[in-house]
Amino acid sequence: MARIPLIGHADQMAMFRRALQRGRTAHAYLLVGSDGIGKRQFARVVAQCLFCRETDDAELAACGECSACKQVAAGSHPDLLTAGCPEGKKELPIEVMVGSRERRGREGLCHDLSLRPMSATRRIAIIDDADKMNEASANALLKTLEEPPEGSILFLLTPSRDAILATIQSRCQPIQFAPLSADQVATLLVEQELETDEAAAKEVAALSEGSLTTARQLLEPGLRKLREALYAGLSEKDFNSLRTLKSVSEALDNLGGDPAAQRQNARWLVKFAVEFYRGVLVASLEDRIPLHPQMLALARMLPDDQPQYTDRLMAMMERCFEAERHLDQSMSIELSLEGLFDDLGRLWRGAVVV
Repeated sequence: MARIPLIGHADQMAMFRRALQRGRTAHAYLLVGSDGIGKRQFARVVAQCLFCRETDDAELAACGECSACKQVAAGSHPDLLTAGCPEGKKELPIEVMVGSRERRGREGLCHDLSLRPMSATRRIAIIDDADKMNEASANALLKTLEEPPEGSILFLLTPSRDAILATIQSRCQPIQFAPLSADQVATLLVEQELETDEAAAKEVAALSEGSLTTARQLLEPGLRKLREALYAGLSEKDFNSLRTLKSVSEALDNLGGDPAAQRQNARWLVKFAVEFYRGVLVASLEDRIPLHPQMLALARMLPDDQPQYTDRLMAMMERCFEAERHLDQSMSIELSLEGLFDDLGRLWRGAVVV
């Protein structure tokens, strides 16, 4: 079967189906939501349904067997156009929309969209990274939005409406997308063979904030080693904060990256700590929970008759949340982590942190 799968976003599909049945589809849609939650997949599924030769448009369904369905699934349908920020570029330049200076207006997405369909009754364009359009490319697209080719549909993908010119927003119908559930992300990780272990997929999905893109990042070897180094230190009953800080600092240094990436990796470190303490807390209250082995190991070492450990775990989680705020406020990464691990060590020993 060549039917494109879509996990989640049933409400958005139902809304689009109602618009088709009422004959009230727009020429352009602004798909809004964080990266990795399925906006591009939604646009491809809609395109496949509209190009399918065996189903009526109003059904918003695809047979998955006809040549059009197979072409969309393979990314080779001549009437499905795609554009996005070129690799290595921070902006979506005007050339993507209207061609190079030498061939301005004779190539590019806007030119291709204006041509007659080759095998379908319409042309559909998916514009990724719409938030990265510079002023020139946005104005070039605006002309197409003001006079769209008959039957054409444009999908503009963006994490936020704020980055889109008001003049473009006013000519698009917005569709808001929510993050996927952790279970949906875990399912995608396994289905796409990004993670073969279901328990590990669920752990990553719980941290992904509903984004498959974020989940993929968390599966990168460098972040895995950072997480392993942290868990190894936190899982010791006689937690040594200085040794653990040294270990995770080395893992952070190995990840490298520019200052923004380094700060994001430090945030991941703190999120890993929160997830660890949450897991230990859950395991200490309820047995036979499928959690990371090091979380379970520490939980089983805690005395049943000393409930103060629950208070300590809660306080340590709160301290991690405070460290997240410090990192978001651009506090020095080194100072933030030094303060965090010093306080975690004292909290674990039962000291009061002021």
